[in-house]
Amino acid sequence: MLNAFASHDPVGIVTANDIEVRSWLGIADRDVLRQLPSFSVVLLDITAWRRMILEPYQRLGPGIYMVGVVIDNGVIGAMDKSKPVIRMVRNKKDRLDRSN
Repeated sequence: MLNAFASHDPVGIVTANDIEVRSWLGIADRDVLRQLPSFSVVLLDITAWRRMILEPYQRLGPGIYMVGVVIDNGVIGAMDKSKPVIRMVRNKKDRLDRSN
């Protein structure tokens, strides 16, 4: 379980060939992330998210990933207001081995 704050827990980044592990640095609004001088956009290896601890998880299905950015120290999850930025990847095998 990853929280919004910099925990430095390991998180998987989905690449073309594998899943790389980096340090979790937390989340930031995408408008803030766009102001960073250097970053790479990545898809994050997560299965669900929630805004508050008492809310139920919102599951991500096959081919649906959270967007994040990689900087020198680790990875930051991209948010749009109070929801994660989500991308759908079609016509590719799901990197988390979830069935389509």
